[in-house]
Amino acid sequence: MKHKLLSLTIFVLFLFLMGCSNLTAKTETFLPTDLPAKAETEALEIVTETPEPTELITEAANSEETTAIVTEVVIVHENIPGISKYSSSERIDDCSTGERLALGATTLIGKACDDWKKAKLERPADAPNGTYYPAIDIVRAEMGTNQLWMFAKINLYKDAVGQLPPELSLGFEIDTDLDSRGDYLILVSGLSTTEWSTDGVQVWWDQTKDVGGEKPHVPDGPVGDGYETLVFDAGQGLDADLAWARINPENGASVEFAFKPTLLPENQVFVWWAWAALKEISPVDMELVDSQIDTESWMLDNTCSKIFNGKPNKMIVNICEFVIPTPTPLPTNAPSSSSGSSNPSVCVPIDCQAAHPGDPPGSWEWNSATCSCSAIN
Repeated sequence: MKHKLLSLTIFVLFLFLMGCSNLTAKTETFLPTDLPAKAETEALEIVTETPEPTELITEAANSEETTAIVTEVVIVHENIPGISKYSSSERIDDCSTGERLALGATTLIGKACDDWKKAKLERPADAPNGTYYPAIDIVRAEMGTNQLWMFAKINLYKDAVGQLPPELSLGFEIDTDLDSRGDYLILVSGLSTTEWSTDGVQVWWDQTKDVGGEKPHVPDGPVGDGYETLVFDAGQGLDADLAWARINPENGASVEFAFKPTLLPENQVFVWWAWAALKEISPVDMELVDSQIDTESWMLDNTCSKIFNGKPNKMIVNICEFVIPTPTPLPTNAPSSSSGSSNPSVCVPIDCQAAHPGDPPGSWEWNSATCSCSAIN
């Protein structure tokens, strides 16, 4: 009996060990030995194909630029200038280099017309005796008003007709408080039409009052920030109709400006002068004698200044030369009571004895030098 139980126990234990051995083999066969290595390789491939962050930013920016909606600025004009009007008393005559050449001048730039130390520029050429450009040779400037608009005109040398290049800049400086410093700079460039247009027209404002440095119209440098505020740019600004320009339809050698009197003081008394340049005039570099070099600055022309609605005054540094008229002298010898005329400018002889009937005959005579009767002693 004991022998049978021992045999049975040994058999059961054998079966148990065999079963454990089979389970272990199946478990080792199910788990792949190369799975971790394969997973690591795939992970490396994914990292290699991923774009760099900078490339993603560039692609996103390009995508945004492609899908961005471009909005065009539409400018609506309500007031357009009409027929220009000028005053015969508001005129500035400037040196004409073209006329000097026509008369056979041996030097291109006239010394009497050009004085860098006084910001008086007459340089319509690319060198002291270089190429002459009639399109920047101002011969006259004018100003006027019809009360709704202020009109300004720059007359160029006659040969400028049909020769106004796109890089030509023309303009006016406006001094509203009569301190010899411009407060506004009205410019136009690229002008090509005889119709009133705001294209290429700008109005700059000097809020900081530093145009001209310490002494205006004197090359004393350094400069401030010039005309630092752009208040009107080709119709864009608080007033889309603030300033206009055109080639004079009656004379292709002159350019006209129109601007609203809102830029001016109420009494419309202001100082003005004109500019021309065959290159870009940088408003922040004004005035040019402070920011530029004398011997390197060419293709420029400006005028002296004039006071609109006012008499010339030496207090304005760049005022045009003027002569104070001498009053007509009055007669120094007033007629006496015995004169023959009540008009001191007319001497009419009288009968002196008849004028003194109570005196002895021959006691009076007429003195033509004094236009009066003189007693004979």
